[in-house]
Amino acid sequence: MTQTTVQTAIPLPAPTAATRQAAPLPALGQLILSELRKMVRNPMFFIGTVGFPILWFALFGLPNVHDQMADGTNVGRYIMVSFGTYSLLSLAMFSFGLAVAAERIGGWLRLLRASPMPAPLYFLGKVVAALLFSALSLGLLYTFAHFAGGVTLPLPLALTILGKLLLGSVPLIALGFMIGFLVNPTAANVIANVVSILMSFASGLFVPLNQLPDVMQKIAPYMPTYHLAQIGWGTVTGNTSGEATHWLYLALYAVVFGGLAIWGLKKDEARGL
Repeated sequence: MTQTTVQTAIPLPAPTAATRQAAPLPALGQLILSELRKMVRNPMFFIGTVGFPILWFALFGLPNVHDQMADGTNVGRYIMVSFGTYSLLSLAMFSFGLAVAAERIGGWLRLLRASPMPAPLYFLGKVVAALLFSALSLGLLYTFAHFAGGVTLPLPLALTILGKLLLGSVPLIALGFMIGFLVNPTAANVIANVVSILMSFASGLFVPLNQLPDVMQKIAPYMPTYHLAQIGWGTVTGNTSGEATHWLYLALYAVVFGGLAIWGLKKDEARGL
């Protein structure tokens, strides 16, 4: 699994009121580019969020890509959505859970508050960069599925699935922020790995839900990844009757996780971290 280097805490001057702030759009553009460079240049992160979903598809998806489900849906499309959801979960856990925990303990966020850079702009840059990287990851997964397994999606359907999965990944990003602001980097590493594995299996991303033990099937509806995958699977099969309910669950998770992340941020600010 992906690991992030733990930064050593360094003494920093106390934050002071900025006399001027950076121009928002140029600063946001530079932040997004900086985050994207950091993701691409970290081999373990790249392998974990891009390589593993493709590898799992190659191992578990390719042997079944030409099968048909009972409703006539191509199994390859269904499995591709499963591992696409797993890719978004991995990126949220390791791009936010680990990275934010390391940055706050290392004093980076304290230094940021003393700079002309508005803190909300910094977090917005991280979110936009993560969504762009997620689009790249999903695009590479689809490209592999298309050329290696012959899985094909009409362009409107492919773009619809892409848009829904990216929008639905917002609560996962909020979950990553929450982990990053509530625990130290060492604990964040363990928690991110455990959450990633548990949510993947309990949501039916690796094994179909009807093949999981009863207890796992009962837990699944409480997982945000379950609702995100249901939206993707429903779009692939054309059965979107329960989609509004899944969006409501995801919105609720985004509010809860986001609220806890903000609470952790405020607590750090009060402690001078």
